[in-house]
Amino acid sequence: MNIIIFGEMGSGKSTVANYLRDTYGYSKFAFGSKIHSECRMHGSETRTEMQLYGQSMRKIFGINIWCDYVYNQSLGCNKIVIEDGRQLNEYDYYVKLGYLPVGVVTEDSKRIVRLKKRVDYLVDPNTFNHETEIQARVCINKCKIKIYNNSDDQKDLIKEIEDKLGKYLRGGI
Repeated sequence: MNIIIFGEMGSGKSTVANYLRDTYGYSKFAFGSKIHSECRMHGSETRTEMQLYGQSMRKIFGINIWCDYVYNQSLGCNKIVIEDGRQLNEYDYYVKLGYLPVGVVTEDSKRIVRLKKRVDYLVDPNTFNHETEIQARVCINKCKIKIYNNSDDQKDLIKEIEDKLGKYLRGGI
């Protein structure tokens, strides 16, 4: 069962994906990996700059540029988790391919605290209402499976993952 994780910034998408990789042998991919490397190569470090770059490339090369990139990167892998779903086209693209969409839900106050702890991350309050974050909320609402990540205890998140995804991860569905 391939999985695409949707969530707002700082919600814990990567933490969930890392757990699936480390515990169940999933291959982990991200739309943002190419965006981050391209932006850093040109000295752009802020989330705002990365959002602008990602959206600009969608306008120039087509809305599915990042979906196609990750799809091509993941060819040949058996169990795939995409850790950074945020946009409706990503939801539609991967659901059509049979991926299980999973939403990670976290209170805003928890997300802000987590983002401020990131050494390499500059928190710009305007990014909370960027179109990618607004679309992420819509995608999360479309997900039938939601993982709630409001605890500071990693054990609580692991229990939530197992409770919500265990039957899928162990081949029961």
